[in-house]
Amino acid sequence: MAAKTKKLGLATKILLAMVVGAAFGFIFKGSYDIWGQVTQPIGTIFIRLLKMTIIPLVFFSIVCGVASVANLQRLKKVGGTFLVFWFLASMLAAISGIFWAYVIEPGVGIHLAEKAAFSTKDVSVVNSLVNWFPDNVFASFTNFNILQVIIFSLFLGFAIALLPAGSEAKRLLSKGFEVCNTAITKVVEIVMVFAPLGVLCLMADVTGTLGTEVLTGLGKMLVTQYVAYATVLLVMFPIILKFIAKVSPLRHYANVFPAMILAFSTCSSSATLPLTMKCSKERAGVPDETVNLLAPPAATINMQACCAEMPIYAIFAAQMFGLDFGFGQLVLICFLGIIMAAGVAGVPGGGIMMSAIMMQTMGLPLTIVPWVAGIYRLIDMPNTMLNVTGDTVGMVTTASLLGTLDRDKFNAPKSIYG
Repeated sequence: MAAKTKKLGLATKILLAMVVGAAFGFIFKGSYDIWGQVTQPIGTIFIRLLKMTIIPLVFFSIVCGVASVANLQRLKKVGGTFLVFWFLASMLAAISGIFWAYVIEPGVGIHLAEKAAFSTKDVSVVNSLVNWFPDNVFASFTNFNILQVIIFSLFLGFAIALLPAGSEAKRLLSKGFEVCNTAITKVVEIVMVFAPLGVLCLMADVTGTLGTEVLTGLGKMLVTQYVAYATVLLVMFPIILKFIAKVSPLRHYANVFPAMILAFSTCSSSATLPLTMKCSKERAGVPDETVNLLAPPAATINMQACCAEMPIYAIFAAQMFGLDFGFGQLVLICFLGIIMAAGVAGVPGGGIMMSAIMMQTMGLPLTIVPWVAGIYRLIDMPNTMLNVTGDTVGMVTTASLLGTLDRDKFNAPKSIYG
């Protein structure tokens, strides 16, 4: 009988740990000064372990990820058209996240600290952009300057991609970075094993010292995520399909509905990939060679849901600490959302790691990271569905613009269930 017991997944364990931790802190709030001597060190260690993995994860994942983008150039126009879609759609998704975070204001009313010394009045957008580029790569790593590490990673990734095809140098460098990326991914897996305990202790600290106001804020943040996702799914994608791809948005959603449902239930773009490709070829009318080229890298880099998700975390945290972002910071948040969505895709707890990277880069405390971990299953289901849908929208739009979309197959009546 025991052998048939289903093992709890990491997301479920973290969610349960969050509930137990929140209840524990609330129940023992009156005597939490004593309990905090145990939970606070454990929570701090978990946060330090997360920070330990950030720089190597960003570096190796982006260097390896750029190679998959570079491969799109094999079909020149196809790859270039899809990359334009990827960037513009991702930017619009990030703007959607920012818009709704300011409208709903999920972090307002949660007071974790006095307003920090953070001013955007004299911030120069030009100087901010200049400072993205490192003059000393080693200093960028040791000073934890994630933006400069990202820029260097992009340059190095493209440099490796531009080496002569089949050369020994390209083979060795590509293999070396893939091995290192695999190793750091395994380190993240190990760290995430301790996530339930870390989240339990951190949530106990929060409710033990602040009460239940944080839970209200989390609910508002979850609503903000859902509204941003709905905006992308019901407004942005239909506009792209109707006016750029010149196809029916409802027909497209019917064509790819089986992949959308599988993505929602599995929370895995990779696991959904075979069905995504099948739907795109057999139901949406995208040529086989286009799907074969675009679908695998799209499942890794084309993540509009993540682009909408990341800015919400940053603004949520800023609102809690009474901070204000200027235009330059908002541009940076959009840039980070796009790059990190592509950079750490497929990493265990990827969304959790992305939130930690976003907080660290924007100079914000990692306070909300365990909160994100606790509710991430609820975020991840619609998140993955939207990402997979975006892949199909990108492929249909690319095929339509290049005149290769089989519109008879696209418009043919079919069951939404496959």
